[in-house]
Amino acid sequence: MAALKLVLDDAFDYDFSLIALHCSLESYRLAFMINKYAHLRLKRAKDIDFYNDQHKFSFASYKFEDQKKYQTYTLLSNKYKMRYKQVQLGSDLFAEADSEHFKTLNLVPEVKNADFLLKIESDNGISPKLALLPHLNLIPQIITAYEVDVSTIKSKQNLIFE
Repeated sequence: MAALKLVLDDAFDYDFSLIALHCSLESYRLAFMINKYAHLRLKRAKDIDFYNDQHKFSFASYKFEDQKKYQTYTLLSNKYKMRYKQVQLGSDLFAEADSEHFKTLNLVPEVKNADFLLKIESDNGISPKLALLPHLNLIPQIITAYEVDVSTIKSKQNLIFE
């Protein structure tokens, strides 16, 4: 009997919008400012965790579910600073000196310059990103906010965490 082979031609449809934010604020301050200027109610949610060989990477997350408009807003930190020590062996004055180094890891590497990402999921088919962008750009601490084309992102599976 011949083997049955199923081929998935259609890729998974990602039905969310993404806004990149360039800002040097801490995540809780940015969530407060977005709540104030964009009239959302973002609250602290569980961190997004990724695991590598020996390391755990946690990205801060804030969430607001608008029950009336069937929309979910999620503010995500796009950067994680990993600290590691490097032992340098040498025969000079500072032999076996420990030096601390930092490496920045991104949740979505395609927008590595963005500090935060605002993910907008809408069940009614209407995305409020165009109405939301002017409110975000009014926040003095945000350098810029712009829409990211989700279809061009290769690591969009990092944004699916529920």
